[in-house]
Amino acid sequence: MSIHRDEHLEMCAALALGSIDEEDRRILERHLAEGCPECERALADFSSSVVALAASSPAMAPSPAMRARVLDAVKDVAPGGAIAERPMTDRGRVVPMERRRVSGSTWAWAAAAAALAVVTMLQWNAAERLRADLAQGRKQLADLELRLAEERRWAEVMSAPDARAAELVITPAGVQALKARAVYDPRTKNAVIVFENFTPPAGKDYELWAMRPDGVASLGVVKTDAEGRATMRLENLGAADTLSGFAISLEPQGGSPNPRAPSGPVVMVGKLGG
Repeated sequence: MSIHRDEHLEMCAALALGSIDEEDRRILERHLAEGCPECERALADFSSSVVALAASSPAMAPSPAMRARVLDAVKDVAPGGAIAERPMTDRGRVVPMERRRVSGSTWAWAAAAAALAVVTMLQWNAAERLRADLAQGRKQLADLELRLAEERRWAEVMSAPDARAAELVITPAGVQALKARAVYDPRTKNAVIVFENFTPPAGKDYELWAMRPDGVASLGVVKTDAEGRATMRLENLGAADTLSGFAISLEPQGGSPNPRAPSGPVVMVGKLGG
């Protein structure tokens, strides 16, 4: 499909007015054949505008001489619709027709009105595109404001005055490159955990656990990027006296089948500071 350009709209206008040159006609026909909804709509609008202009032209009555010739010709038609026989001398006679002149001012007015309609349509299309771009820009701005508000909300967790932090320590079952740090805000009961170098072995996943007085509870599988980095933002983890720290285990892909107990080795553990 060829790319739509503003020149195509100008060609549509010229085609509707009957003033398009042959080269532009071929270009426009190829463009329309490949499918362009915007040009099809514009061509329909331009054509209807030209028809409306033609219909608005004042009606012109035939001259008395023309009326007489037409009535004379009607007399030669038989009742059944057949043409009546006439003497051979009259057959094939060409009835001269007078040409009716349309004043130059009428044509000038029609051409100016048609040109105005075309310019108005082009400006309307440009305004529609501008309105669409403006609406898209407002939507993007609203989305950015929401994302900014969300980032601020989680930044407040990291900088909360009563925040409790935990540096997770590697266990004998863990890999030395692993790094993880957790921050928990007792006021909002939210936490942020940052992971580094957590690319799991093939067929495995790392899983995060909340350490509670009555045992542990799964907080989900750690999803990392290509560099092994990840950030988990957790909401409503409960009151401070129900959360003592975090642990990480290495599980089969998809995590432990038991959300209340790791099935693989625990590789990191850390208690929240006061």
